[in-house]
Parts: sequence; C-alpha cells; structure tokens
Amino acid sequence: MKPLRCWRAVLLVLTAALLVACAALAGAGWYYSDALKNEALVPDHSPPELDLEVAAADGGTITLNTTPETDEDGHWTRSGTFGLEWRGGYGQVGDIREIDDRHVVRDFVPLQGMPVPGDMARLDSFAFPGDPQISFGLAFEEVTVSSLARDFPAWFIAGSGDTWAIFVHGKGADRREALRVLRVFNSLSIPSLVITYRNDEGAPLSDDGLYHYGETEWEDLQAAADYALARGAQNLVLIGYSMGGGIVVGFLYQSALADRVLGVILDAPMLDFEATVDWGARDRFAPWPVKDVGKQIAARRFDIDWGALDYVESAQKLSVPILLFHGDDDPKVPISTSDELSEARPDLVTYYRTTGAGHVRSWNANPAAYEAAVREFLGRVAPGYQ
Repeated sequence: MKPLRCWRAVLLVLTAALLVACAALAGAGWYYSDALKNEALVPDHSPPELDLEVAAADGGTITLNTTPETDEDGHWTRSGTFGLEWRGGYGQVGDIREIDDRHVVRDFVPLQGMPVPGDMARLDSFAFPGDPQISFGLAFEEVTVSSLARDFPAWFIAGSGDTWAIFVHGKGADRREALRVLRVFNSLSIPSLVITYRNDEGAPLSDDGLYHYGETEWEDLQAAADYALARGAQNLVLIGYSMGGGIVVGFLYQSALADRVLGVILDAPMLDFEATVDWGARDRFAPWPVKDVGKQIAARRFDIDWGALDYVESAQKLSVPILLFHGDDDPKVPISTSDELSEARPDLVTYYRTTGAGHVRSWNANPAAYEAAVREFLGRVAPGYQ
C-alpha cells in the first residue's frame, strides 16, 4: 500500500502544481489582455509631448537639441519632409545638414510664426498645420455626416465632376493626415470629403468606447459615402491611412455601396489586427502561451473577432484597383501584411514599398514621388481627372 499512497501523493502534488500553473497563466493572460486594451483599443487624445528644444532658427535652417524625452530613433533622425510644431507656431523641416546624438540641423521653412531658442517643439508626419485654409488657403466647409443617429464632423473641399474622394485617417490621428496629398486631389478638381469616425476627438464614442479596427467603423464610412452620393457623387475614390485602411477594406467587403468605388489608396494599412498586435508585442518578453491566452481572453472581454479583422485572408473578394504604400521600417503595422496583399492580388495592387520609411511616412520620405504616383493612379481609375 505504501507505493500506492506514494503515487497518490505525487499525483496530488502534480495536480496542485498544474492548477497553480493554469491559474498563473490565466492571470498573466488577463494582465496581457488589459495591456492590449489600453494600448490598442482605448482612444487616447492626450496631446503629444514636445520633446525637442530649439537651439537656433532662421529662415533657412533650424537647430534642434535632443532632451531626455527624445526618441533616439525618432523623426528628427530621418531624412524627408516633416512638420515642426511649437507652442503657437508651425513650420516644416527638410534635409538634414548635420546630426549627432545631441542635436540636428535641418532645412527649415516657417509656416506660422517663428520659433526662438529655448522653445520646446516636436516633429510630426502631417507636415501642414490646422486645416486646408490655414495650410494652403484652400476654401472648405465644415459639414456633418450622420451615422446611426450620431453626427460626425467632416471637411468638404468642393470640386467638379461626379467622382468624390473620401479620406479616412488612422487610429489616434485626425483629419490633418489627409493634408499631405489633399492638394493633388484639389489640383484635379476632385471633390473631397475628409471624415471623422467613432471615438475620434470631438466625435461620438462607440457603444463600448473602444476601437474595432474597421469591423464597426466601416458603417461611418458608409454614412460618408451616402452623404456624397446624396449630393451628386456617382463614383468614389477611398483613401485610408493605417487603421483607416482597415476601415476602407472593411467597407469594400461589407457595404452595398462598394460597387461605387473606382479605386482605393492605402497607406501603411492595418490589414490584419492580430498580426499587428503580435508585431507590436515583439519586444515584450512574455512567453508565447501568455500572449496566446491573453489574446483569447481579450477576444471574449472586448468582442474581438480576430478572423474577421484579417482582411488579407479575404483578398479574393476585392475587385477595385488599389494603390498601396508601405514603409519597410514601420514599427507599428507589419509591412508583411501589405506584401501579402500585393502577392494575393497582383492584378489589382500597385505597390510602392518605401525604403527606410516609418509608419505612414512614405509621403514624408519623398513627397514628389508619392504625389506623382497618386496622380498617375487617379488618371487611370478616374480618367476624367488628369
């Protein structure tokens, strides 16, 4: 009997250990799901940090010093065109003239005011301030798009003809994201609608106050399409940035108005939410069981359908030409998802894989080449605008 009692004791110990391990895994998974919620699902409208100090500025160049808050691999280290914001002013920086780990000297064009030494500043990718009037002297209207009995503000820039463009910004961004390429559409006299959607600052919240990466937000894009069609549009061109790209593709898969779309422009689109979450978590040291359990818990807690948010998986449903941009140094959305879309639909996708560009930074890396590609694409899908 002694061996039997011994084995029972061992079995009890192993069972207890297994229960403790399962409880620990569940607890760690719950913690991971909370982190996923806070970082990916909850809207954050806190103002960006001013993390650079102006050391010197004139009409042609600006010297910026780093601070303890400066990202050592941030925009200040990247070539290309970026916006520079400081309290009460805005400008544009260009080529790097001199750089080390403590400062950078770049070409500079002031657009609103002039910074002085000691001003705190930050670089952004939008490159232009405010709104179309402030940025370009471009007349526009503040209009309201109604979606599911909720009102969403939008910019409308008038044009001619019956093909309208609708711009959909990314998570945490705003309508300024469209400014970089808006002038191309205006130069072709294409009417443009730059929209907001649920959980944007100044717009209604979703029912649960969380982002759903196109699974629900496509309905707000559909409301914008209805708005355009009710005001004379016959056809649409859709432009989606980051999460806005997922919203656009979700619309193409689910909306009865998808057949009105002549072409789509996607910039660093979020085409697979699970792949994006895994990409964002690549530097976390949580073991894979914790991540997998955490994602399963998050799916139940926050109503995430991982499969429905894999837009590449359904790429054979697509039927419209796509102009696709993605930087190969994107830290937020894996470029592999854009690679996969291009490989799945080479008949539809014109792909610009931008060397050295970060997240939604292909325009910033080479504005002239980006705008030329957009202009050529529009001439192809909407030949009345050339």
